[in-house]
Parts: sequence; structure tokens; C-alpha cells
Amino acid sequence: MESSVTLWNFDGTYRRQSFYLRSNYTSIDLEYMRNISLFCEKAVLWELADRMRNHPSSNIHYLGSGNYHYISYILQSQINEPYTLVLFDHHTDTLPAPSESLISCGSWVLESIHNLPMLKKVFIIGVSEDAYLHIPEDVQNKVAVYTEHSLQSNLPTITKSILTNLPTKSIYISMDKDVLLQEEALTAWDHGTLRLKQMMGMVKALYRTKSIIGVDICGEYPVNPATEYHKRTKEALEKNDRANGFILQSIQHWNAKRHKPSRLLHA
Repeated sequence: MESSVTLWNFDGTYRRQSFYLRSNYTSIDLEYMRNISLFCEKAVLWELADRMRNHPSSNIHYLGSGNYHYISYILQSQINEPYTLVLFDHHTDTLPAPSESLISCGSWVLESIHNLPMLKKVFIIGVSEDAYLHIPEDVQNKVAVYTEHSLQSNLPTITKSILTNLPTKSIYISMDKDVLLQEEALTAWDHGTLRLKQMMGMVKALYRTKSIIGVDICGEYPVNPATEYHKRTKEALEKNDRANGFILQSIQHWNAKRHKPSRLLHA
């Protein structure tokens, strides 16, 4: 069974990529919306949620630039069973928003911990070494952090530790490509040191042992008519198209294996 894909089109980035064209996909057009980059009014956030409900259900969501990573909060708010968030990101996204009326790309994990009762724990993988400084004390018991340097020193052991310590059977995976080396993806944020195959090896381990109830991917390089022909923009689009394609093909393959009927059923 092929996995369906939803593209959140905030700036036209995905129209300049091709990784999804052979998949069953739908696009949510949001280019007309203003004042939702980085920060979003919570009232507007639920308007976006309504837009999502008007489209076919999907288990893989591409969210555009990391500026819109807060869309992950909407997707997780639909989950009605206990689950763990496994986040691949170079940032913790646990900083308080400047106002209670706002959610931001840097606050959505904190909002999720505070407001989504089915979320039992967050594992953040690939963050910078000072990540602990950005996690408020009142939620530290619900967050496990694995820094980029620790991953490079002993990735197999850490992967095994994560699998052992996940408190729920159901897992939601969120990936920001800024966790990757710049030679493998290019975003508008500072980058980590994970390689794409390393990250997807960890995701594969999760698919093998846990129930994956949703996946989202962000970290596109922002595009606008004034910059789309710049050398760096074209380089970013090419790199991210390749990375997105590798991620999508891998997930679709693993989903297909999970849903493949057992031969015993036809004996």
C-alpha cells in the first residue's frame, strides 16, 4: 500500500521540486496567507487545521521551511492514543513564544508538551551541545536529548538506548533537515552533523520495532521570485529534492512492508 503525501505549500518551494510526483499526493495551497512565517496566531493555527481537514487524510506531511515547523503541533493534536514524539532537529523548539496568543517554530514542542495529553515524552535527536539550556525546567522530565557529538561518537549504542527507553508503542516522527550536514540538505538555519543515511537508519529501526502513526518533514530553503534563480537557492532546491526523495522512498518502502499480507494468510 503506497503512503499518501501532503505538501504544505507556503512559498512554492515544492513546485520547484519533483520528489513527490510519482506518489499519491495532495497540496494545501497557503501562499496567499500572510504573517505566519516563524510565528502564528493560535486562532489562525486552527484555521490551518480546518484547511487540513478539507483534504484527504495522509500519513506523511512535508511542511516547507523550518519556519513552519509548528504545523507539527496541528498534526499531533489529532492523535488519540498515547505516543512519543521522536524529533530529529538541530534545535529543541522548546522556547516559550513571546505571547500566549502565538505559537512559533521555536515553541511548538513546548506547546505540545503542555497541551497535548496523549504526548508522553519527547526524544530530540541531533541537537547542539547547549540544547539543555533551552529546555524549561518544568518539562525536562518529559524530554530526552541526544546531541550531535554524542551521535557521532556512538550511534549504534544510542539508537539501541532510544528504542529501549521509548515509553509508548506508538511513535510520531518529525524531521527537520537542519539536523543534517549542509552537503546533504540546505536550510536557512544553522546545521547539525548527521548524515542522511544515519538519520534514516535510526528511522528504519523505529519502523522495525514500533508503530509509526505519522511523519512530518520540514527544512526547505525559503524561495521567492527575487531569489529563486540565485545560485544558492538553486543548490538548495537540488539538495533538498534529493534528500526529500530519499526520505519519502524509504518511508513508503517500510510502510509497504508493514502492510504486506503474510503468505500464511493465503496458505
